[in-house]
Amino acid sequence: MINSRTQAWLSLMRQISGSESRCLDRELVIEYSKTLDLVSVDGVYTGLGGELCFKSLLPLALKALEGGADIYEVSSLLSWRDFEELVSEYLRLSGYESIQNLRTKPRRYEYDIVALDPVSKIGLIIDCKHWSPGYGKRGKLKYVASDHEQKCVYLIKQCQLLKNEYRIFTKAKWFVPVIVTLTDVVKGPLEGVLVVPIGTFRDFLINLELYVDLMKTRERSPKIVNECYSENPGL
Repeated sequence: MINSRTQAWLSLMRQISGSESRCLDRELVIEYSKTLDLVSVDGVYTGLGGELCFKSLLPLALKALEGGADIYEVSSLLSWRDFEELVSEYLRLSGYESIQNLRTKPRRYEYDIVALDPVSKIGLIIDCKHWSPGYGKRGKLKYVASDHEQKCVYLIKQCQLLKNEYRIFTKAKWFVPVIVTLTDVVKGPLEGVLVVPIGTFRDFLINLELYVDLMKTRERSPKIVNECYSENPGL
């Protein structure tokens, strides 16, 4: 049984997900503020009419999950775009460079986010997976991880074609395939990919080298060498 506060977060998510503007009018703001600290939620801003608007539903989802809300109920209210936007924002706040929705040819692959830690020179090729039924099963995520790892190898082999447009491909010494998930049902190394729950993603970014080193297995390292790396990428 979840408490009244968690019920309120879920109710708020239903209100926002059912609104095209993703805004609450003043009356609802007053009502929800009796139970919830809305101002503390990431991505909240005040509209021209005094309504309270939400850039993303994911912060609300995390609040609800922390209170023990059912993952399937929460996921039904969350869009995949919300999830990608939050991951990108965490990268920005941590000082990473990033590219969103990178597409390749001749193989038509799309990559949610390619990012670079300028300090360690480790690049991340990120696939964002918000929860959906079935992804809690390790077998399903294992298949997704294997597919992502193959796509990452292909992307790195295309670096000569991409480096002039995207300087990340000359700045990164290595690339690490990563899947960011909404839950922590599965985490750690899987099929050459690092599975990182969104709840630990910011700490992962701050302590990237430590995580990458800890997640080595006897069979392989998660780091893939980037042959297009240059000590002077601006030249």
